Parts: sequence; structure tokens; C-alpha cells
Amino acid sequence: MGYAHEYADAIMHRGRVPMDPADFVPNWQDGPRKAKFYPGADSFPLPDAPYPADATLDRGLCTEGAPGEQEAGGGEFDLVALSGMLRDSYGLTGRRLGVQANTDLSALPFYPLANWSRGSASGGGLYPVAVHWVSGPSGPVPPGVHYYSTRHHAMQRLLTGDVTGRVRAALGEGAPGPETDQYLVLSIKYWQNAFKYNSFSFHAVSMDLGACVQTWRMWAAARGLAVEPALWFDEERLAELLGVDPEEEGIFAVVPLKWAGYEGSSDHAPASPVSVRRKDLERSRTVLTFDALLRMQAATSADATARPAPGRSPRPPRTRSTRRPRRSNCRPPGRWRPTSAPRCATAAPASAASTPSSRSPDRSWRPASPRRWPGPGSAGTPGTYGWRSCTCSSAMWRGWSRGRTRTTPSGAACGG
Repeated sequence: MGYAHEYADAIMHRGRVPMDPADFVPNWQDGPRKAKFYPGADSFPLPDAPYPADATLDRGLCTEGAPGEQEAGGGEFDLVALSGMLRDSYGLTGRRLGVQANTDLSALPFYPLANWSRGSASGGGLYPVAVHWVSGPSGPVPPGVHYYSTRHHAMQRLLTGDVTGRVRAALGEGAPGPETDQYLVLSIKYWQNAFKYNSFSFHAVSMDLGACVQTWRMWAAARGLAVEPALWFDEERLAELLGVDPEEEGIFAVVPLKWAGYEGSSDHAPASPVSVRRKDLERSRTVLTFDALLRMQAATSADATARPAPGRSPRPPRTRSTRRPRRSNCRPPGRWRPTSAPRCATAAPASAASTPSSRSPDRSWRPASPRRWPGPGSAGTPGTYGWRSCTCSSAMWRGWSRGRTRTTPSGAACGG
């Protein structure tokens, strides 16, 4: 997980150190679809569910008011409940026509270019999470693999046959969730988000997945159901089952569903060797890859079968020595050295204050608002203090005023 720490550090400091490629500009005319497209796939519509969802924050977190006599998590899913959860979270529930400051305002009145909203949050409104339903014999439809088409609120059949044994084998022993033969497999097609956010997209899609799963948790808890995702599994097995390239589409979570009518059996169906043969038809003529995405995919999928013991973190704690040092606002661009003195300039004429510093050729030097601090008096008598100006920021001034004294090149004290 070494590169994962480097990537997280780059995300935290991207405001000061731009991530590669820094000069990237999205090609909006050649962007991908907002959902996967399987031409020729058979589909069946999902049934209507009670609307509105009525899954407020209070009902999702405080399950005492949840409907039904069963405790939260004790209920069972059926096709109507699955349809309602998918519709209220990732289905198209509203069309954006309000006046706002986004650049796509001129395109909103035209139906083919309409921007649709959904119940779950998503960075940039891209909604990159792809929901696959792997159903077994206890389901209301023939067993197989289905893809949830958000535009039609329907399930597209990608594979016919019971392959739940392969999902169960990929999860391994000790995986969270109920004993079932109904699973939701959540994948993310990287290009669907990377065309806009490039190397930053792995961080963005991870947050989108968390927002989607937490929406399901709130929705289910308000109805006495439970959603508990499994985040540790053999990703290569599931990618092979769905017929996707792991470098192009990552498998992020598996959600087992406690299903009504499932009787349970110790003799599960053997893992079938068949896989999805249908391929998603890409809209973009040019698809780019980014090194950060490939490296993060490799880092997060490595050792996928080595699940840690319960309560034990698989990642070592991050020590202070691995953190990137802070920069001072009182010195030209460069790394902050705690042992050296901050280069605070004394008060200068207005004409000199607007002159760029020779120490910062890569950035225009803009001094912060003047601050004042007690310094040696003009007479130099011990115990006497005068006032001088320092172009330190407020944050640095507060840090230096906590009983520490720094000395400027001119001999003035910067601190209290």
C-alpha cells in the first residue's frame, strides 16, 4: 500500500502542488456516457415502489421510528424493495431546469441534453457507480447477471445461469453480510469520471461509492432492512465474471441482500466457469489512461485475498515523518525548514511592496497584510521594546506568538 499513501498525500496537497497532468483540459465534445451501454441486451422493467422514499436522515439513523415490527436489519428484500432502493438512489428522479451558475445552463431546456438529478450525491454529477445484480434461484427472475439501466429503471440481462457460487467464492470465508444468493456488485468505469478529473478521479469515485452505499444504508434502515457492503474480496474473480478489464473498471464493493424466500442450503451450486460476454459500447473516440489510476488500482487490488483479522487494520499507521512539511506564508516558495528562521521582511515603501521578489521566480510574490510584533527598541536598551511591521500571515503570526521568538535577517524579533 505504499503508493496509496503517496496518492493520498498528493490529494491533500494538490492545492499547492498540482497533480499530473497539470495542464489537462477535458474534451467535453468527446466525453463518455453517464452510464454503461449494452446494445442488444434483453431488459425487463422494475416494478413501481412507494414514492416518495421517506428515508430521511432521522429515520435512517434513528431506526426506532422505522415502519414494521421487525428491528432494523431484520427485514428481507424483495423485487419491489430492490426497485425502490435503486430508483431512490441512482435512478433519474428529477430534471434540472433551475437557474444556476453552471456553464451548461444554455443546454438545460433541450431534452436530449437534459441534466438529470438523482437521490444520491455525486461529485460533478457524473454518477460513475455501475450496479450489477447477481441473482440466484431464490430470486423472482431466472438466475443470472443483470445491469441496472438508470435511464430506463430496468434490468438488462447480461448472463443467464446461477453464478452466485463465484461471487461467494470471491468473498471468501468470514465476509460480512447475510447468507444469501442475491448480490449487488458495484463497479466503477474509470473513464466515466477520469475524462473530467484525470488523476484525481480515483479519489472522487471512492467518495461517490461511499455516498451511494450510505444512501442505501439510510434507505434500508428506515424500512427495517440492512445493507452491509463487503469491501474485501478477490477482485480478479469478479472482474472475470463481469467480463471487464480491471485496469479500466474496478470492482469496489459487493452488497449481499437478505432475500425473502431464501431457505438456505449448505450445498451451494458449484461455481460456473461462464462469464459475461457482452461488452460495454464506449461513446468516446479517444480514451486516455492515467498513471495514478493504474497504480492505485494495482495497489488496492493487491493481496485481495489476505483479509485481515476482525478489528485489525491492514494498513500501518502513518507516522509524522512521512508527512509533507508545511510551507511558510512568510517566505518564497520552497519547503519549510523548522530549524531555520522565517524570512519576514520589515516594513517597506508601497512601491517596493509591489515588486516581485527575486527569490520566487515561479510565482508572483504578494506580501500578506502587515503585522506588528514587539521588538528591540531603537535605543537597544535591554527590556525596552518598540514595534515593527512583518509581512506574516495571520496563521503564522498566531503560531509564532505562542511563546516562541524568531529572528529576521535584519535582527528584528518575529514573535512574542
